[in-house]
Amino acid sequence: MRLNRIKIRKISALKLFMTVFATQLIFALPACGAEQAQVKFETSQIITAKAKSFLEETSSPADRTGIEVTVNQLDPRLRLRKCSNALKAYFPSGSRRMGKVTVAVSCDSPVAWKVFVSAGIYEYTEVVVAQKTISRKSIITNADITLERVNISKLRGRPALDLNQVVGSSTKKQIRTGVVVFEHDICMVCKGASVQVVAKNEHFNINMEGTALADAAIGEVIQVRNKKSKRSFRAKVIGRNQLEVSLRP
Repeated sequence: MRLNRIKIRKISALKLFMTVFATQLIFALPACGAEQAQVKFETSQIITAKAKSFLEETSSPADRTGIEVTVNQLDPRLRLRKCSNALKAYFPSGSRRMGKVTVAVSCDSPVAWKVFVSAGIYEYTEVVVAQKTISRKSIITNADITLERVNISKLRGRPALDLNQVVGSSTKKQIRTGVVVFEHDICMVCKGASVQVVAKNEHFNINMEGTALADAAIGEVIQVRNKKSKRSFRAKVIGRNQLEVSLRP
């Protein structure tokens, strides 16, 4: 009987110890969770918003109104310590400034970190587009072309922007329906063409015939050879196979 009482007392003491330990552990868990909850993190939305505002500020000057910025979203599970200072955004060394770009967003305190955000900077404007297929060496008319708003960031070459500078020009190659008309696809004056040149000042005009020595668009200056004297001179394109030279009085 005495041995049984000793065993009962030992079991009761062990139960009491386990109860006290379990109670202390339960009270300790919320404290640990509260401490962890005090650690704040930067949200993926704040980081991407910083990247977008940086791109909008650096890529939209007053003379370029067709700029559009898109930013890819980060993984919402990203856990980066909240920055005690303002976040910094910048282009990594050697990165592009147009089209598909990358922006670095970083923090220096209390924990230094850096994350890269994928984004896009695209410029949209109205350009000349073929309304139907235009054959090579054709004279372009108003019915052949129209203006459409397109993303010029992906274009290679200089697109024609003014219908008036394209109508009357000659095509150097076939231009298919819906294709952008580039400046190098056309010429208002084509190399080897016979041209009319007027040399003038405020007192008189002199008309002559010449041969264009280069392709050119309206407003460009090219070399022309006088058919009679065989001398070359520079003249400005003012129309279809029409050039002018300003003479000093």
